[in-house]
Amino acid sequence: MKTRYYFSLTLWFLMHSLLTFSQEVVVKGTYQGKNVYIHNPLSTDQKSYCIQFVYLNGNIVVRSPRTSSFEINLASLAIGSAVEIKIVHTEGCKPKVINPWVLRGHSNFKFTSFTANEKNLVWSVEGETANSVYYVERMINNNWTNVTTLQAQNPQSTNSYTLPVTHNVGLNKYRIKHQERSGQITYSNVLDYNFTQGMVKFYPRNVSNKIYFTAIVSYEISNMKKEVLKKGKGKEVDVSNLSRGVYYVSFDNRTEQFLKK
Repeated sequence: MKTRYYFSLTLWFLMHSLLTFSQEVVVKGTYQGKNVYIHNPLSTDQKSYCIQFVYLNGNIVVRSPRTSSFEINLASLAIGSAVEIKIVHTEGCKPKVINPWVLRGHSNFKFTSFTANEKNLVWSVEGETANSVYYVERMINNNWTNVTTLQAQNPQSTNSYTLPVTHNVGLNKYRIKHQERSGQITYSNVLDYNFTQGMVKFYPRNVSNKIYFTAIVSYEISNMKKEVLKKGKGKEVDVSNLSRGVYYVSFDNRTEQFLKK
């Protein structure tokens, strides 16, 4: 019994000593659908890490992390719910939340329109703040890629922008990321724009002997099983030896269907 008592007493003193020399960093806000990332430097002894505990709304979610940075998953919270993150750490080191702006409420900024024509992207906004930046992004190979960066105009109640752009033939996908000086980010809706000017076409769709293209292209003819039967480059394809049925012609980064009579 004495051994257990002395062990418990020793443990209490250790915990009390640990907490006595601990400090806290507290970050509050609301959940906006983004997780929080925390930087965890080494302690002054350069052997152990700084953070001892991390509390999320009063509950311990991380204990003595042995890594220089980590993520706090907030996905269990409802959008708009209150968030309090308390970081307990040793003296002499300074952990920090890397992206505290994700817990800030929505700004007054919003996109009011976003359209395109043959030569330009056009958008309008409200609530623009000083020194904010627009990143115009295009979907390239299934990844959003920044193609242009614009500094915001002088803040007014409303602003409009026209950006010259060269579309690819076919479907183009655009979006705009607006970033405020505070780090707050707002995305526009994704804009789909189908650019048909100069698009290569083929005919006829019900074919007996040959398929014709309106320009020289690289092509492939495949059956319903996706087996490639013909391929080449030119303005016409002889398909007279194909059996009756449905086939596919791939060219100019798209695939279309035709019927062999």
